[in-house]
Amino acid sequence: MRYWSLVLFVLFFLLTACEDGGADGDGDADGDVDGDADGDADGDADGDADGDGDSDLPLELSTTAFADGEPVPELYRCGPPLIPDETGGNVSPPLAWTGGPAATQSWAVVVRDESAMGLVHWAIYDIPATRNDLPEDVPPGYEPPEVEGAHQAEIQGSGYWGYFGPCSGGRGNRYVWTIHALDVATLPDVDHSTTENDIAAAVEGLSIDSASFSGTY
Repeated sequence: MRYWSLVLFVLFFLLTACEDGGADGDGDADGDVDGDADGDADGDADGDADGDGDSDLPLELSTTAFADGEPVPELYRCGPPLIPDETGGNVSPPLAWTGGPAATQSWAVVVRDESAMGLVHWAIYDIPATRNDLPEDVPPGYEPPEVEGAHQAEIQGSGYWGYFGPCSGGRGNRYVWTIHALDVATLPDVDHSTTENDIAAAVEGLSIDSASFSGTY
């Protein structure tokens, strides 16, 4: 009699478990009880645990031109005609980024010399949210044709809108490239006459996420 009682108990247990279909009681076997199979218990199936249904992955910025923290190659440093005494090519390095907030409506890149009180060497903004890279050698100009929709700041009132490479004469200054995610499609209250410092400040003030790498010269 005890044998058959044990058999019935085992059968009852197995039938009860089959009614769920998952080991965690929610039918999806992900271990979280929310039924969405992503393992984060927020019920939105995106895996980021914030419940908003997006997939905010960490923002990361990189270049193939040089390794993070390493010396900036001559091609990407300043030189003629802007700085005749320097030998660089003044070519902007190729940039690529991944991740970032789902709320991003545009991107901006700011380059600063952190060893010279954050001197701005480049500010390019209104980069469409659909892009995830900038080509090597973005040409000068307020509206660079290679990056449709984007704008560049004038550098130090020089009449030059665009990239101004590291230019510290090899003193070992640290230059930081930063990508900013903005929740506006176009930067408000700025135009071609806005200084690079004001552009950079506006970008950084509206940034909802950022990522950086550095180089030295």
